[in-house]
Amino acid sequence: MFNLLVDPLFRFRAAGGSTEAMSLPGVYEAMVADRVESFPALRPHQRHAWHSFLAQLAVLALVRAKQNDPPRLASEWRRLLRDLTPGSSEDEPWRLAVEDPSRAAFMQCPVPGSLSEYKKSVPTPDDLDVLVTSKNHDLKSSIGTEAEADDWVFSLVSLQTMGGYLGAGNHGIARMNGGYSSRPCLGLAPAGGGLGAHLVHDIRQMIGGRPGILDQYEQYYVSEGGVGLVWLEPWDGTTSLRLKDLDPHFIEICRRVRLVKRGQGLVALTATSEKRRVAAAEAKGDLGDHWTPVSIDEGAKALSITAAGFRYDRLAKLILDGSAFRHPRAMSMDRKAGGLWRLVARAVAAGQGKTEGYHERMDILLAPRVALSLLGGGEERETLEALASAQIVEVQEVVSALRFGVAVAASGGKEAEALARANWDRATPYARRLDAVADACFFEALQARFEANGESRSATRRGFARHLIKHGEALLREAIDAVPCPVIQRYRAADRARSAFHGRLRRPDSVFSDQPEIFESQREVPSHD
Repeated sequence: MFNLLVDPLFRFRAAGGSTEAMSLPGVYEAMVADRVESFPALRPHQRHAWHSFLAQLAVLALVRAKQNDPPRLASEWRRLLRDLTPGSSEDEPWRLAVEDPSRAAFMQCPVPGSLSEYKKSVPTPDDLDVLVTSKNHDLKSSIGTEAEADDWVFSLVSLQTMGGYLGAGNHGIARMNGGYSSRPCLGLAPAGGGLGAHLVHDIRQMIGGRPGILDQYEQYYVSEGGVGLVWLEPWDGTTSLRLKDLDPHFIEICRRVRLVKRGQGLVALTATSEKRRVAAAEAKGDLGDHWTPVSIDEGAKALSITAAGFRYDRLAKLILDGSAFRHPRAMSMDRKAGGLWRLVARAVAAGQGKTEGYHERMDILLAPRVALSLLGGGEERETLEALASAQIVEVQEVVSALRFGVAVAASGGKEAEALARANWDRATPYARRLDAVADACFFEALQARFEANGESRSATRRGFARHLIKHGEALLREAIDAVPCPVIQRYRAADRARSAFHGRLRRPDSVFSDQPEIFESQREVPSHD
């Protein structure tokens, strides 16, 4: 039942707004034609899991068939996918539920024996894949009571390819640094295309980069004959697969799950395991995953995203500091291709027994010269890194001045040495808001500064600084009116708060001291609004 290869299980919104339903080969056909705008059942935190699944599956099928280009027709995709599961005359590995537990089902390993160990029942797909959130506030659980087939598919793919450690017997995936981490995504996508253009770009880059992965990770993978679809292998929970058994683009599973029919719907049965499905702890997630950045300043290990997510300063370091991070191959591109490129950054910030938010950046467009500078290193990348570092210091300077000004206002106009912790705490929300303003325009301003020269670069710097200062002044005015302060002290507090803000920006050791014209009357100010 629910055969992904022939049944129209996947709902997607096509270009123009119409909603269609297709089989998995039909989805590939629509994606190659770049007709897919969205998958309505796909939750935000599942986006990378689904994209990476489609890309890895396509690469496994194309490599097996010795093809380089994705086919255009669903019939061709169906043949390629079936060739990955020879001996399955009834497409069992592509069905959501298979009555015989000794046979593989989609993303569900064969069970040696009966389902007696599968004791926990999970009634809805969102319970199977639910993020560990605070008191059910961040993301509601158990709401998918009338789930469709694609809801189950997306949850299975997300759990099996992105899951972390969740207590005894619930181990996480191999492609992350430890159980309390997550599998991040950092890459480039053609800005002029949609989901399909991104997928096709990654498929081609993965096939082209396959020899490099095999060379770099020769101690792990085999070039031919390695296991690609891990869910085809029987697993009783007591054994692990070696990396040497696997294809470099393997699609893993990390949990023992079987879907069974209940009435007209499905229910998931789960069991624990003694060991991780893939024995890869020593690799610390550095497995050549196409989308995973690798931290190299303290030994090679997959990047772990914190609650700060992809804020401008952290993202700038991630994409520019070659001594601290190694780019994933998803940050590669066709050097002859023109047009803008979109930076794609996604991750769940994981903690011990919790998650600290889903983080995504899709708002940063890179000009070809900037994108090539990121990839190629050398003098231009060093220039870009230096400009980014300078711009981060400028943001910090204005944010610090705002914090000081608001703290003075909250104190009733006291001197700096007399400010209490409570005064500084009053300033924190305003500082965060200004930081968000900087975050929204940071990379646009950085690119403008990078592509400018001489006086033009100075003018761009002035425009960015004035933009921040203008917003800082507006936030300070708001704070002066809002923060608690004795009425008798309010006029003094307001006057000293403004003096504190501007005085800190104009002091001799300020980062802006070399360009005092920033504080002159507004002129030739590039807009960042």
